[in-house]
Amino acid sequence: MPSQLSSPLDVAAVRRDFPMLTGDDRDLPIYLDSAATSLKPASVIQTVRDFYESSTANTGRGVHWLAEAVTTRFEESREIIAAWLNAQTREVVFTSNCTNAIRLVAEGRDWPQGILVGLSEHHSNDLPWRTNASRSTAAVLESGVIDLEDLRRQLNEEPPNLVAVSLVSNALGTVQPIETIVELSHQAGTLVLVDASQAVAHRAIDVVSLDCDFLCFSGHKMFGPSGIGVLYGKQTCLEQLATTSFGGGSVEAVHADSFDPREIPWRLETGTPNIEGVLGLAAACEYLDSVGPEAVRDHVDSLTAHAVRGLREIPGVTVFGPAQNSARGPIVSFSMLGLESHALARILSQRHRICVRSGFHCAQPLHEALGHGPTVRASFALYNTLKEVDTFVEAVTRIALARET
Repeated sequence: MPSQLSSPLDVAAVRRDFPMLTGDDRDLPIYLDSAATSLKPASVIQTVRDFYESSTANTGRGVHWLAEAVTTRFEESREIIAAWLNAQTREVVFTSNCTNAIRLVAEGRDWPQGILVGLSEHHSNDLPWRTNASRSTAAVLESGVIDLEDLRRQLNEEPPNLVAVSLVSNALGTVQPIETIVELSHQAGTLVLVDASQAVAHRAIDVVSLDCDFLCFSGHKMFGPSGIGVLYGKQTCLEQLATTSFGGGSVEAVHADSFDPREIPWRLETGTPNIEGVLGLAAACEYLDSVGPEAVRDHVDSLTAHAVRGLREIPGVTVFGPAQNSARGPIVSFSMLGLESHALARILSQRHRICVRSGFHCAQPLHEALGHGPTVRASFALYNTLKEVDTFVEAVTRIALARET
């Protein structure tokens, strides 16, 4: 079970919950790449291990006691994840990741009036639309936020079927004004899909409050296993999606010349699911609830503001994204004059054991639109400390000063 944490966040207790962060500090990584994938708490690891060691069976396919027990746990996990989103249980569809959740929506119906995608988007919320609908783009400001005037103009002139946008940019950390985007879109009769992959690890998600029509995320971004994702959809929206891949689990009965599909959400879940991934993701939701979403958000916001302040004082370093910390998630992207981003990331890794990401961060159109080359990205999670941020800033400072001499 996870440690009992006080408020404000007890980071030392949190770190004890993560096996990768226990041991001699000299041997531990400074892991600042949680936007790529998060570390896993012991409760999630144990849940997956227990499934393999003592309760392996398939779900929904047998009447023996192991199969029935796993089926019960699987559907209870759906209830936990739905409650975590403030959704109805049947509004939660399990997928292999966020990309495939978006593909289910993109390929599940016709979009004759097209899709409007922000230039801010990760490739996973861009490329699936290019092959399944006419796609247009909404401009972004220098901060990475969607230009609401351009969005309003396009919605008024030629309303698309759907607007697809990330809640938090994986490249710049920009928090999009989702409530305004949803309101403007709905006024135009347009649906909204929210990619919440970069938000789920550090803020509470309430799909009723957001009033989005679809929402998706990958479990590995929020301390759950890899290979599991979630598609939320309002039930009426899910029922309008056609099943694009038929097979076991998605049908009630199969006859010689016909078959009877199951109801939503099972109709969209074809084949043997990632059972251990679903169980582990439910454990991750419970872990985050035990810590407290507000405490997590306050903690990572503090780390991010500290990192931004420090990096902006380093000669030759440019920090990208929102000027105001309140408009930024726990992601800081920057460049150093005269040093390519991969080289800087490799130096941080080899000399300082600091793990960051470098490149376009699967958001190359955004970089090109803003005139940015590849950047270095540091991203923070509930297990990071101010000391780690200080070490990171000091390392970047030393690298920058060494290049000047």
